[in-house]
Amino acid sequence: MYILMQHLIAFKYACKINHWSTDNYSKHLLFDRLTEDIDTWVDSIAENYFMADDNKKVFKPDILNPKLINRDLEKMCMIIISHLEELQTDGETNEGLNSLLSGIEDGFLNKLALAKLA
Repeated sequence: MYILMQHLIAFKYACKINHWSTDNYSKHLLFDRLTEDIDTWVDSIAENYFMADDNKKVFKPDILNPKLINRDLEKMCMIIISHLEELQTDGETNEGLNSLLSGIEDGFLNKLALAKLA
């Protein structure tokens, strides 16, 4: 689950790098739109998975893993979607967490469609 959080945070920063690097106003807005909901999802994972089990020591500065940042947002979406699917089928998450992950996956399917426009 920590790796998923790292991927989500890296995706947000990849979007911001693209946002700051474009001269195209519509893409500028698109990259901002792609960052929507990321903080909420990361916070929900942190609270529902780690903090609920009193596992706060897991949060370290390496949560932003620069090696995961890729300016190819379509590729990043596919990686995140794949990771979400694995987590939902591994049998180690409860129904509530699976519902959260499913919602994030739906959100990333929409982000994938937007990333294809970039």
